[in-house]
Amino acid sequence: MAEAVEEVGGGRRRFKLAYGVLAIALVAAVVGFVLLLTRGQSRTEATESWSAWKPNDAGLLGAREIGHTVSAQYKTADGQQLAAVQEHLPEVQGLHLETIGVRRLLDTGQIDPYIGLFGTDRTLIYAFCGLRANCAVGDTSSPSQLLRREALELSLYAFKYLKGVDQVVSLVQGTSTGGPTAVFLRRSQLSSELESPLRNTLPLSTPPHEGATDDREAAVIDALTLQNTFPAHFEPLPDGDAILVLDISSNG
Repeated sequence: MAEAVEEVGGGRRRFKLAYGVLAIALVAAVVGFVLLLTRGQSRTEATESWSAWKPNDAGLLGAREIGHTVSAQYKTADGQQLAAVQEHLPEVQGLHLETIGVRRLLDTGQIDPYIGLFGTDRTLIYAFCGLRANCAVGDTSSPSQLLRREALELSLYAFKYLKGVDQVVSLVQGTSTGGPTAVFLRRSQLSSELESPLRNTLPLSTPPHEGATDDREAAVIDALTLQNTFPAHFEPLPDGDAILVLDISSNG
């Protein structure tokens, strides 16, 4: 009888042991599932969207969608759209734009040889047209910080979402009598900005209106655009193509 009791007691101990192992396995499974969920959330956070909006189309249609969507956010002080933005292939007045050339103007008025020549096979042009005569935007020949912000935002969207775009030229007519100004940005210059969400570069969800600035963005906008903003004009080439000439001063 004692042996039977001992056997029953041993069976109960074995049952409790088995139950304990099962409970441990169940807890481990739950912990593993929670870790898997947490890891999945971390991956989601790590791969969060670069921007809240992105174009649906590719190529020139995508460039048009970017131009229309971004430009609609930029307003004058009285609430009108600051400028219409038209996307273009690298062409001007029916001529193929073969090269973008950067040259230095000397104080004497002489011109140094080109210090930079860039092919245009992977180039997108955004032409700004303001509300004044000859599509002028603003009263000065140089684009305002707000216009440079818009050029920067257009370029970032194009580089992020459009394949085959490595350079963006934003052409802005500053005054009705002067020539255009170009904000010339290249993908390689903005690699860091393209790797982190857009809001890290441009924190404001809505751009300030014309004449207003924001201290959170001003330094970044100037750092990324001022050295890449040039007086611009087109010159025909002997072969029937054209070159976009960007001038910088001798102390630029």
